Amino acid sequence: MVVLSNISEKINNSEINAFEKQFEIELPKDYKEFLINNNGGYPTELLLTPEFEEVDPTTLEKRGQAINVERFFSLNEIAFEYEDILDETYIPAEYIPFANTAFGNLILIYVGSKKDYGSIYFSNHDLFDENNDCFTLSKISNSFSEFIDSLYVSDLD
Repeated sequence: MVVLSNISEKINNSEINAFEKQFEIELPKDYKEFLINNNGGYPTELLLTPEFEEVDPTTLEKRGQAINVERFFSLNEIAFEYEDILDETYIPAEYIPFANTAFGNLILIYVGSKKDYGSIYFSNHDLFDENNDCFTLSKISNSFSEFIDSLYVSDLD
């Protein structure tokens, strides 16, 4: 279970619906429930993801990668970060930022096609994918619930 501190003001379904209408997207149900219960905040313990595969777009070298979750964004912060993504186009518009790492990389939820809808991705701003003209995106999990359930507390905390 993820315990957060410094949680933003509570939100409700109508605020989430307004966000979805504004950006013409639909957030996955499990993530909406998380937002209603935890509108952003900082994990009270150092949380890490299990290792996932990241491919260097230049060398095609595959490597295991694990990241920390520094903070989950509030709905207002998501809107701000997402508008930045839409303006800068360094991440495709089908990816909604919901958290970041200690190094400022974004953790995203995919809201595009039904095939990968709801999957969680890591955006590495240190690896630019020239072929796709965006930061390298690596899949972490198949859903938000799976992502949350896979997080573990670092023994370095």
